[in-house]
Amino acid sequence: MLRYNYEQFLAALGERVKQIRKERGLTHRALVTDHGFHLTGVQRIERGEGISIPTLLRLCEVYQVRIDELVAGIGMVTEGESPTKPSKG
Repeated sequence: MLRYNYEQFLAALGERVKQIRKERGLTHRALVTDHGFHLTGVQRIERGEGISIPTLLRLCEVYQVRIDELVAGIGMVTEGESPTKPSKG
């Protein structure tokens, strides 16, 4: 059965977003001034605190990476592991 760990997914996605930003030579300031992101939003994403679908798509465009490549294999629950549910609030 295919299952995901929401918290692990967000943490891994945040790390991947940060890694790609650095590989592309982009700073937080560049994302804010050149691409219209909010600094606190980018920082929250990179800390694994959540991301909206529109923001995820915008990051893919800025980073020039396909969404399936960005999220491939992250947060999947292995046999015997229990998934977590997103917390509300």
